[in-house]
Amino acid sequence: MDGSFSQGMLKSELLNRLAINLDTAEEIGPIAEIWVNGHTHQVRGIGCNAGGLINRQSRRFLWTQIGSVGRDGVVVKAGAQAAAIDEHLQDCLPLGEVELWSDHGDRIGQLIDYRFDPATGNILQYLFVPEAASALAPGLYALEPVAVISTGRRRMMAEAAALTAAPLVQAGIPQPPEPSPQRSPFDRIPLDRLPLDNVPDPRQGWDAAVKTTRQAQQQVSDRLQDGRQRLQAEAQERRQKLQAEAQDKLGGLLGNVKKRTRHLRNQLREAVTDATAGLPSGPNLRDDKTPTIDVDAMELWPEDDFSQEPPHNRPHRP
Repeated sequence: MDGSFSQGMLKSELLNRLAINLDTAEEIGPIAEIWVNGHTHQVRGIGCNAGGLINRQSRRFLWTQIGSVGRDGVVVKAGAQAAAIDEHLQDCLPLGEVELWSDHGDRIGQLIDYRFDPATGNILQYLFVPEAASALAPGLYALEPVAVISTGRRRMMAEAAALTAAPLVQAGIPQPPEPSPQRSPFDRIPLDRLPLDNVPDPRQGWDAAVKTTRQAQQQVSDRLQDGRQRLQAEAQERRQKLQAEAQDKLGGLLGNVKKRTRHLRNQLREAVTDATAGLPSGPNLRDDKTPTIDVDAMELWPEDDFSQEPPHNRPHRP
């Protein structure tokens, strides 16, 4: 790796530096994370944001892919596969501000930074600040990596004797290191090279957006009106069709009733004709030779005149 760093490099100095692709000279994004192996105390990789209005980790690179670290950026050889990178970084942590504990169970302070060798990635010192309740005076202290027992995402545990004897790097209450300012997406636009005559007027864009919105509203209203008219026409057509079908069925039913009534009337007329065919009528009633019986009135009701006489006194009829 190019560059001379006699005293090593701080993590805070590397964060937010711009990563540049060595093969294409295109920017990859600002450095957002530095991946550290807590067992070997070595920087193993970096994570870069893709940029944009919402920062997000998009790509990771091994420290061996770092070609050089300059004053303004980092040159990266972006040729390794993502699967191989993830395999190498699976035991690493994006070591940030974590709590520092002693092996006696005392919380000593907080780890805020570390110094490493950019050529090898080996961590030279961990830098921490003690808590107010700690026996250490306020200031910035250095902890040797050999005194670290274990490292996690939220805590680091070290030997109590090494923490008590940690050398003071800066007395007083240290100010947090100021990271490099993160570039805004608008910093990538070369405004000094843009022809101002071709810059669109924001008001025109607003008017165009309003016009487009109104046109869309009118189109939606027209479609709704067309759909409503189509539904009304379909309903009217269906109603007329149902009425025509009902009239046809009713006409057929009435026709069948009339036809059956006519048939029954004809049958009744034929039956009456057959029943009265042998009876005399008209002049035949006078020439009828059928004998008749003459009955005397006295013989019909004899009991009316002789009702008081006993039966043996009644005259004998020959």
